[in-house]
Amino acid sequence: MKRFLVLQDGSIFEGTGYGYTGERYGELVFTTSMTGYLESLSDPSYRNQILVFASPTIGNYPIEHGREESSEAQVSGLITRDAHATLKSGPDWDSFNDYLIRNHVPGIDTIDTRALVRRIRDRGVERAYITSYPELKREFRDPMAEDVVSKVSCKKAYGVNTDSKYKILYIDVGTKKSLLNEVSKIADLYVVPYNYNFPELEWNYDAVFISNGPGDPSHESLGNVVEFIKDKSGTVPIFGVCLGHQLISLAFGAKTVKMKFGHRGSNHAVSAGNKILITTHNHGYAVDEASMKSTGLQVTQKDLNDGTVEGLKHSFLPIYSIQYHPEASPGPHDAKVFFEFIQKEVAKRHAD
Repeated sequence: MKRFLVLQDGSIFEGTGYGYTGERYGELVFTTSMTGYLESLSDPSYRNQILVFASPTIGNYPIEHGREESSEAQVSGLITRDAHATLKSGPDWDSFNDYLIRNHVPGIDTIDTRALVRRIRDRGVERAYITSYPELKREFRDPMAEDVVSKVSCKKAYGVNTDSKYKILYIDVGTKKSLLNEVSKIADLYVVPYNYNFPELEWNYDAVFISNGPGDPSHESLGNVVEFIKDKSGTVPIFGVCLGHQLISLAFGAKTVKMKFGHRGSNHAVSAGNKILITTHNHGYAVDEASMKSTGLQVTQKDLNDGTVEGLKHSFLPIYSIQYHPEASPGPHDAKVFFEFIQKEVAKRHAD
């Protein structure tokens, strides 16, 4: 079955269709990860995006039920070179192909993904359709101009009780399950959506944590979270990861910029002072370091490839954030030190 990837400039890539048969639209991005297929497909940070796997062979190990990062697949579509789509994953789980069908995710295989990734690196991310009808005229609206977070944030507040003496207010702007699980090892959580009415909150907490998530951090829909961060800074410790890191920077007056093709993969080297961390990334926006002057924020970590701001802290307030994913383990567990740091800071606050 032929299927086509139609790009905004009219370029067309032809391949073999699998997964869902319907048409889908999104921002075309790539990941360098060689494993973690199910985790990537279900990561809310990929909402409104068509994902290209740079690694040629995909789906060549069983999909393990329970490793999803959310309740459904989040990508708009999938592009591969050599997908083992019909490999069965055991009696309790379907094939890779069946998972895509059930989650309405169309895939295209036998694409020259090396050429496609080189194109994205040269030209930047592009808007694209996955379709069986390449000749039709289409509108290429900006997928990131939408209120993307509304599609992945929880709909109502809920508690995660771990019988801890510590309490963290957890703002869900598109959290991965694994990130939520790691933070719940530190404290009881009260998880709230991005549009929560914070002035009505009647729950005492030792810290605030803002999760990862998709889309443009400067989108007007996230102003509620930015204002809350401003409000609480200096009152309790505030921590952020990925989109949370970007929202903290905006709250203090810095700016964010859209990256040419973003960071998506499990092998990004980050300089953290006197050591190097191997980290997992999934973001298309970054904090503009030049805009940080007079904000009180200080850069603590940087990406070794392009100098992107990877870590921030405030000069005198208990505000800390990182751009990468500390819950992910791309081999080493380097980044999990961030959770140890959070625990120490929360314990200090609780003691006060």
